[in-house]
Amino acid sequence: MRIGIIGCGNIAHQIKKWGFNISAVYDIYPERCQDMNGNICNDINELIEESDFIIEAASPQAVKDYAMDIIAAEKSMIIMSIGGLVDREFRERLFSLARDRGVNIYLPSGAIGGIDIIKTARIAGLHRVTLKTTKNAKTLGYEVSEKTLVFRGMASEAIRKFPKSVNVAVLLSIVSDMDIDVEIYADPTARENIHEIIVEGEFGKATIRVVNKPSPDNPRTSYLAALSPIYLLRSIEDVIHMGV
Repeated sequence: MRIGIIGCGNIAHQIKKWGFNISAVYDIYPERCQDMNGNICNDINELIEESDFIIEAASPQAVKDYAMDIIAAEKSMIIMSIGGLVDREFRERLFSLARDRGVNIYLPSGAIGGIDIIKTARIAGLHRVTLKTTKNAKTLGYEVSEKTLVFRGMASEAIRKFPKSVNVAVLLSIVSDMDIDVEIYADPTARENIHEIIVEGEFGKATIRVVNKPSPDNPRTSYLAALSPIYLLRSIEDVIHMGV
């Protein structure tokens, strides 16, 4: 399988590190791709032509700009910048096109857990899903002296205010099929990113708490988020499927 990657940042370099066959890469800043394997493409069309499977690892804007073209070309893809799917109308058009073209869109769990619980609980009915995220204050752009609530609202609002920090909120909204509640805390002493997910429904209640160490190569990215596409790539062709 020829893998193409959009965005030559930390996630792309993790994929390279784990030995996958990268045939082509594209970044609006091509100098970032100099140490990557594969052809450095001049535009997205060249990347699509040289790839069987494409990974978006750039930005929410890249999802908006390129995902439709990738799916229209009948190429399956992984979307890492899930914030690019916050607009329901765009998301539904993209998913509908994928079904029509017979290709797959994969949304990795990234820096969180509990996706399997939410998908299963939806069958009987969900009442509420809440995400409480704590990050270092400077990462969020705040100067505070103690742990401080800096946002409370819906996921659709949170991703617009913190486009690089709460992609998980959009993923949880997609999985639960509701605009989930989000609380974001800035903590000047935090050295790890903490996500607490509370799921309430007909099944009962579940709380999932994940404390993420930063990626060794980029402290702004949770290590678990960087590893999630690695597992997904390995599992695509596996005949054993665990969980849901």
